Amino acid sequence: MKSYALAQDSITIENMSVQTQVQSIAGNFQSQNALRLMASYLSSSKGNIEIHYEIQPLYFSDSTIAKYYTEGSLGVIGGTVSSASNQYRYKDLDAVLNEVGSHGVILQNLDRFNYQYSNQFGDLTIGRQVLSFGSARFTNPTDIFIPFAIQTLNQEYRVGIDAIRYKVDVGDFAVIDMGLVIGEDGKKQNSAAFLRGKNSIQGNDIEVIAILLDDAWLLGGGIERSIGDFGFWFEAAYMDWQQSNNSLENITVDNVATNTLPLTGYTDNYWRSSIGSDYALNEDVILMIEYHYNGAGTNNVDDYIKFSTQAPYQKAGVYLYGEHYLIPALTWLASPLMSVSASAFYNINDSSVFLSFSSETSWSDNLYSDFGLYISHGNTLQYDVSDAGVDYALGSEFGAYPLSVYVSLRYYF
Repeated sequence: MKSYALAQDSITIENMSVQTQVQSIAGNFQSQNALRLMASYLSSSKGNIEIHYEIQPLYFSDSTIAKYYTEGSLGVIGGTVSSASNQYRYKDLDAVLNEVGSHGVILQNLDRFNYQYSNQFGDLTIGRQVLSFGSARFTNPTDIFIPFAIQTLNQEYRVGIDAIRYKVDVGDFAVIDMGLVIGEDGKKQNSAAFLRGKNSIQGNDIEVIAILLDDAWLLGGGIERSIGDFGFWFEAAYMDWQQSNNSLENITVDNVATNTLPLTGYTDNYWRSSIGSDYALNEDVILMIEYHYNGAGTNNVDDYIKFSTQAPYQKAGVYLYGEHYLIPALTWLASPLMSVSASAFYNINDSSVFLSFSSETSWSDNLYSDFGLYISHGNTLQYDVSDAGVDYALGSEFGAYPLSVYVSLRYYF
């Protein structure tokens, strides 16, 4: 069981023409709660069954924010709740279990439902399960199936998707991993296949992967190793979209909310890569830094909203809008029962930054508390009034994120 109390400051919206004229989105208080029930049946001869079911009662002091969640639109600025997507699930329960007045909603998620069978040849998993790939610490170019956005509060369990997966050990440290992702209604455009290999060679953990979507393919890989007292990682992926077409010409900011993606051809092909290192100052303090290149993004702030409608953001797990990012981080073990961490996502293109500070305290084997702070800096939202109406635009990627403070309790039973 988890409970988060979250307070968010108001968001300022500046006039593009008259700097003294401003609007604002009101601040709000949120109560985010989650109960995850887990069951499993283990058998050495008949295989294993795993089931996870989660209920999330949510309360928002601002009914306008609550409406986004009741309508299944989680792209609200400052949104911190992660929800499953039907895109990579064959069939699913309704995400909204119940609406509670105009300020509350109860979400549900059948997050794991799989059968696992193992023998001397390998491990077979059929059903709803977690798929995550990559060697980078913060942003994984090869990880395209519903990764967490950076502001998500509850990141303990990765969202499950429907797949048939087979893993086989072909050596002491070598693994071949292959699978089929079965998307909504089993349609080809919602499904994918992957083949991954991993091996350790002379202290180098090497991974290569190929992913085939209906209208695109990805080829990537990564390496992890130590260099002296430093840890090192590098990961890269190339994404090729069939019948490549830049959809920016057909989408305007005015109707971006009503645009639907075509079935083929969304964006230019691109590279994504992450390279980083970590270093332990002592047994209690670890420093990390990562550079991420996002070839799916843009260095033009005016295109951020338009890019969000393209395939990389709709189908391929991209959630950052710029091209170049620097991500430093620090973790401090303040005591055996308390840890403190801080990180920053710095968009080099528009000079905006998203800062995250958090601490975790263990009160017993089953009870934990958290305190956290999200701070952003950069040009905020902007609006312009014309005869056609009011147009809104992002001034920077992170500048419109509200100041957020949260506390939480977690209990495991």
